[in-house]
Amino acid sequence: MACALDFLDRYHKEGDQFLERIVTGDETWVSHISPEFKRQSMEWRHTNSPVKVKAKRTISTRKVMATVFWDRHGVLLVEFMQQGTTINAAAYCATLTKLRRAIQNKRRGLLTSGVLLLHDNVRPHSAINTQNLIRSFGWEQIDHPP
Repeated sequence: MACALDFLDRYHKEGDQFLERIVTGDETWVSHISPEFKRQSMEWRHTNSPVKVKAKRTISTRKVMATVFWDRHGVLLVEFMQQGTTINAAAYCATLTKLRRAIQNKRRGLLTSGVLLLHDNVRPHSAINTQNLIRSFGWEQIDHPP
C-alpha cells in the first residue's frame, strides 16, 4: 500500500514527468514451438522449395531466459541469455549497461532528466555490485509493489 501511495504522491507533485522517467523490466522464459499443420509449415518455406513435409507440433525442451526493459513509449531492450547460463549480479550489470546504451539511443534526454528504475528485489537486482552500478549511473530506484 505504501508503494501505491508514494506513486500517487509523486505523480501529483511531478505530473507526467514522473511517468516519463519510469523504466521497468522483468525476466521470462521463452520456449521454442514448431508448427503443427502442413499449411503452417509450408508458410516457413520458400515457394520453390522441394518436398513439403507435414511438421508436428512439439514444444521444445530448449528454453532461453529473456530480460525485457520498457517505458511508457515501448520496448527499450530485449536481452537473451546464452543457453545454460543463469542470471547473476555480473550478468544483470552487463544487461543494465546495455540498457543505458539503449536509453541513450532511443530516448534522448531521459538520462539527463533521470531514470526511475522499477524492478523487483531478486538477488541479482539487489546485489551490492548492481546497486553500485545503478548509483554510478545516477538512476533512482523506486519500490516494486509486492
